[in-house]
Amino acid sequence: MRTRAKRNLGLLLCLAVILITCSGAFRFAFGLPDALTVLTGQDFVVDTGFPVVSVYSKNLLWSDFHPWVRVTTRLAMDTAVPGEYYLEFKLFGLIPIRRVSLVVTDPVMVIPGGHSIGVVLRSTGLVITGLVPVETVDGRQVWPAKNAGLEIGDVILSAGDTQVTTREILAFAVEQAGNQGSWVDLLVEKSDGSVVRRALVPVRKKTGGFNIGVLVKDALAGVGTMTFYDPDSRLYAALGHVIAEGDSKRPVSMKEGHIVRATVTGVEPSKKGRPGEVLGTFVEGQDVMGTIIKNGPFGISGHLTYPPANLLYPEPIPLGPESKLQKGPAEMLTTVDGTEIRRFSVEIEQIFAGGTSSSKRFVVRITDPELLSLTGGIVQGMSGSPIIQDGYLVGAVTHVLVNDPVRGYGTYAEWMARESYMMPRSSASAQAAWLEEDTAVLIPF
Repeated sequence: MRTRAKRNLGLLLCLAVILITCSGAFRFAFGLPDALTVLTGQDFVVDTGFPVVSVYSKNLLWSDFHPWVRVTTRLAMDTAVPGEYYLEFKLFGLIPIRRVSLVVTDPVMVIPGGHSIGVVLRSTGLVITGLVPVETVDGRQVWPAKNAGLEIGDVILSAGDTQVTTREILAFAVEQAGNQGSWVDLLVEKSDGSVVRRALVPVRKKTGGFNIGVLVKDALAGVGTMTFYDPDSRLYAALGHVIAEGDSKRPVSMKEGHIVRATVTGVEPSKKGRPGEVLGTFVEGQDVMGTIIKNGPFGISGHLTYPPANLLYPEPIPLGPESKLQKGPAEMLTTVDGTEIRRFSVEIEQIFAGGTSSSKRFVVRITDPELLSLTGGIVQGMSGSPIIQDGYLVGAVTHVLVNDPVRGYGTYAEWMARESYMMPRSSASAQAAWLEEDTAVLIPF
């Protein structure tokens, strides 16, 4: 009997756990990001459908200072004053299972982008963009670089004792080692940031000379879109995604970089299975707009020397936190001809829950008939085009869905602002406040 009772109790506990984890309140708690930003004056309500057990603060009197107002099944917050707080969700009001940082802040005011820009990045060495076979004098194909463990995205820093900054320097070192019948010793930075040495034997080509089977670049250049900038600090953010070489997914190792004005000369429309492209022209070193300080997960950022004007938005507008983005209509700013910024209608179709940082946080659909006729949807070079909703700059287009180019991904403007140092990247003071004051909201499941 006791064995059966224990088994029944175990089944009941398992059922209880399943019911709890499937509850709306549980999903709500774990659907929130790790940190939330709320603008002063913005309505903010936590509503689980379950009554709130209690609200407490160790060092503050509820009646005078605490920002939370008790409602039957929800907590509504007075966001008139900036501050840092924490929400804590507890199972049965007793067991902490989730903690969310909450920052109330005045909005950052930015000038929207939409400008077509030329992006130029110079590496600390030579970026490997491809691995190719070398045809030998007897007609065989060999892969010296691939066999030595080199990969696309690796950066060749030096050959022997010579720093490699141009393709010509690497070619000379390979030719010299080949003629001497010796190894060429390469210092290589790998995708995880480690630095290793690789020794390769140059292969004599059928067409003459020596080769090690790599394609390299000393600079990367392309066309993208400015997202926004702070007119006071002149800090800017663009692209919305990292610049990586090949499939490496890591930022290109950067020695220096800058952005320049670009002119759109045409658009190759997107088709299902084949992304289109903005055809832009720019001259490196001319019409320089600013420097690139960082190439991070949410795009490039830096300092503008000559802030560009936006005739559609000559005055700053508030940058919306991620909580401001909602499903529904919005507008996108981008350039599809010359240098004129134009506004087009889009629809926010899906917003992904959870707090994982990514350049793919929501799905946007192009709904503007004119833009669809011009581009077929989202095209390469549109990355960074700002998305404005209800008067707030809330995000940017980052990727096209290859099999459905009318749709694409976007990322939050707030995350781009944090990466570009327009907003604090983390809240150490909020962490300290949690440890010292235990300001919390308790919500049962």
